[in-house]
Amino acid sequence: MKKWKKISLFVCVFAFVREFRPIEPFYAAYMTSPAINITLTQTSRDVYAVGAYSCFVLIIIVFLITDYLKYKPVLIMDGICGVMAYCSIVGHPSLLRMQIGQVFYGFFFSSEVAYFGYLYAMTDDKRYYQRITGQARAACLSGKFFSSLFAQLVSLVNGSVPYVELVYISIFGMFFSTIWAYFMPNVKNSVYFHNEKSEPTDVPPPTIKNYTSSTGEPKTTEDIESQQSKTKITKDIDKNDGKSLGQVLLYLHKDFKRSYSDPYVRKLCLWWAFAFGAYVQVYTYINVLYTYVLDLNEDTHFTLYNGAAESLNTLIGAIAAYSIGQLELNWFKVGDLFLGIGSLLAGIVLLGCFYTRTLWFIYAFYIIYGCLYQTMLTVAESEVAKRLSRDSYGLVFGFNSFIALFLHTLMTYGIVQGHIISVSTIQQFLIYAVYYMSIGAVFLIFSIINYFSPAATDSIIECKQ
Repeated sequence: MKKWKKISLFVCVFAFVREFRPIEPFYAAYMTSPAINITLTQTSRDVYAVGAYSCFVLIIIVFLITDYLKYKPVLIMDGICGVMAYCSIVGHPSLLRMQIGQVFYGFFFSSEVAYFGYLYAMTDDKRYYQRITGQARAACLSGKFFSSLFAQLVSLVNGSVPYVELVYISIFGMFFSTIWAYFMPNVKNSVYFHNEKSEPTDVPPPTIKNYTSSTGEPKTTEDIESQQSKTKITKDIDKNDGKSLGQVLLYLHKDFKRSYSDPYVRKLCLWWAFAFGAYVQVYTYINVLYTYVLDLNEDTHFTLYNGAAESLNTLIGAIAAYSIGQLELNWFKVGDLFLGIGSLLAGIVLLGCFYTRTLWFIYAFYIIYGCLYQTMLTVAESEVAKRLSRDSYGLVFGFNSFIALFLHTLMTYGIVQGHIISVSTIQQFLIYAVYYMSIGAVFLIFSIINYFSPAATDSIIECKQ
């Protein structure tokens, strides 16, 4: 088996098992069940909030130590923290114990970037980056799908949700991912602290072909390739010398400036960070909303289908993301319009979650929202990736996630915990709806500006892999 296939297999198994946590769709319901017996308000403000704060604090630390420790130790620690997070809700835990568990969950959530970094660090041939990235994301979504489906089927067969059993199965999934990570091959080189590889600096014979830059100025292939060659040479010098902390930080600064120097990349990253921040909020509190509406309706006989909703959300979102990835469109011209309309529609379906009191409709709206979000994220990620060097993608992913988690933390502090505005669980979704509609309005304005821009109307942007 070729090395890149072997590494992809290792990472895909790890990603699949890491996402096999069947208690997740029923987490809020478990918190309010007799086994734990805390209120929904405590679940939102005292438990989930600690997880939000820890994610925000830990993501930058995790990003830096992941590269320094060469990925694998962080993957092992990721599994251990997952075990600790779910062990903290076994039995009849105190509120403090559950809050400590959320700190471990914060590390677990933040270290998702580690296995993608491991994937790139262990694959020498960059021609396979797109393929292995797709395989790892597919494994991740498959793990979520089968985990949620399993939880729902077990609940239907059992006649009620077996919360305790689902927690133990989640712990086993985290334990298996820890053992699997231990047997994964070691990384010899990383992107910043331990990079001893040099890239070829040969400049291929240029072919003249017209392109247009993101600023509207015409470029030729010769200009682009010459610029890429200079970037590679500079990158080799910087990375091979940059092994001390100061030099690594200097290279990070240069890499950051180079990555975000393109206005098109900055614009897409703006959507990515803001939309992801709201997505984490919706994903975290949708289960709280299910239980809130159930209590509001005083329906003690309704069977929760949270697992079915989550599995369909994942499956349909993955299909939509794959389908949009096959379309060959000039996203430079239509991307703003697509993101604008998609964000508006996401806001509308979240508005439906606010107005309806029927769980079936809320399930349907959540599935539609997930489909819209995954589709738009695929476009944004792929367009950003086209314009970055492969080594810079982890940095951009990490920084965008940092901004998203900052927004997630801000909304948790101001809205969920009520320090800025005090609202109920169902009113939170009104705020999320307005938030997405605002993003949609901004990108529709961008699309109008882009439509009348000479660079967009007179030329087509082509990006070389």
